[in-house]
Amino acid sequence: MGKTLSRHMLVGALAISFTVLFYLSRSQWDTMHAWNRAFADVSLLFLSIIMLLGALSKVLKALNKWLVWRRDFGIWAGVTAIIHLLIILNGWVEWQLFRFFYVFSPFVGDWVLHPGFALGNIIGIVALVYIIILTITSNEISIRLLGRKSWLYVQQKAHILYLLVILHTAYFLFFHNPNSTNWLRTPFVILIVGIWLTHLVVFFIHTKRMK
Repeated sequence: MGKTLSRHMLVGALAISFTVLFYLSRSQWDTMHAWNRAFADVSLLFLSIIMLLGALSKVLKALNKWLVWRRDFGIWAGVTAIIHLLIILNGWVEWQLFRFFYVFSPFVGDWVLHPGFALGNIIGIVALVYIIILTITSNEISIRLLGRKSWLYVQQKAHILYLLVILHTAYFLFFHNPNSTNWLRTPFVILIVGIWLTHLVVFFIHTKRMK
């Protein structure tokens, strides 16, 4: 219990520290959007760490002892994702949920459906629901209630969650506002390509060992 709490507090401290750093890196932005993006960035970062640990542990056995940290990173990825949503709900859409799918058009003087914007947010909402499920089941009580096989089935679908998060992030980074000054664009591409190549290499190594 002591080690679990220590890990949880350490990852929580990392989450807070990275959030502040991401926020400060966008000091020229509107405060609400800077905080909103900062919490989302931390969630993406922690999910990426989970994906890398899971893949590399298959070929580097020394990393197996670090797998226990995935639960803590997963929980804080969920917490930061939820805060990301709450900031949007309160500061942007002002609890008018239709604004997740509509944008205000000065040409028609009214809110109009924006297909790309709507799809990007739908993907984000689905990802958020999934990460909440993963977060609230990341405990021993859930293992006992669901049974280990069912629990593992839910938890081991993190790659689906990651894909949804990538699609959601990519839309708002590159397509919704092509002229955005968000510095995350290049690191995002490097991170995604790096994780994809890591999984590809691990796949080939693991396949070769199985022959």
